[in-house]
This record gives sequence, C-alpha cells and structure tokens, in this order.
Amino acid sequence: MKTLEEIENLSPEELEQAAAGSAVPVPDGLERGIRQALAARELAQAASRPRPARWVPVAALAVAAAAAAVVVLPQRGPKDTFDDPRLAYAEVEKAFQLISDKMSVGAELAREARTVSENTLNIIDNIQSK
Repeated sequence: MKTLEEIENLSPEELEQAAAGSAVPVPDGLERGIRQALAARELAQAASRPRPARWVPVAALAVAAAAAAVVVLPQRGPKDTFDDPRLAYAEVEKAFQLISDKMSVGAELAREARTVSENTLNIIDNIQSK
C-alpha cells in the first residue's frame, strides 16, 4: 500500500493504470440502489417543477363567453318561480342537500388522495435515507 505522499505525487496516467490493474469487488445490490436513488431524485424534481398552465386559454375563453353573454343577453330581473314560500324553502333545502352530498364525495376523494401521496412521500424518504 502506498502512502498519501506517494499517491499525491503520481501522475493522472499512473493513477489510471493503478486503478485499471486492481480488481475491486462491487457490493451486491449497488446497481439497484443507484437506480432507485436516481428514480427517486427524478420523481422529486418532477414534483417540484412548475406545470404549464394549460387551463389559462380555457379560462380566458370562459371569461370572454361570460362577458359576451352579459352584453348580448337582455337584462331581466329575477323571476319568482314559487307562489308558496314553504315550497321554495323546501327546494332550497333540497339543493343544499345535493351540494352537501357532492361535497362529501369530493372531500372523501381528497382524503384518499392525501393518504396515497403521504405513502408515496414516505417511500421516497425511506429510499433517500438509505
């Protein structure tokens, strides 16, 4: 084995020859670990990259359509569709119940997505900590 001073005095060509002449055992699973680390890094970079705003043209078109509708359509006051206030109140309650049911479904989907994303982040953290 060479001393540190001897190694520092070697030229790059001599270092390459010494490295090529020695057989160093590669640990089992090294390639798999490197691939996993690179995949985790790619996922982390993909998650941090800003996504292009594809909805901007659609939103601009919707705003333009709404503005055109306000200008073109005749202005009318609201029309009372119910003669009985109790019947109107019952319809409002029915509409709010429908909204509540739909929101519950959406909230449940959001909870499930959060669980999945937390599991994914835990897996990535475990891979990176190894």
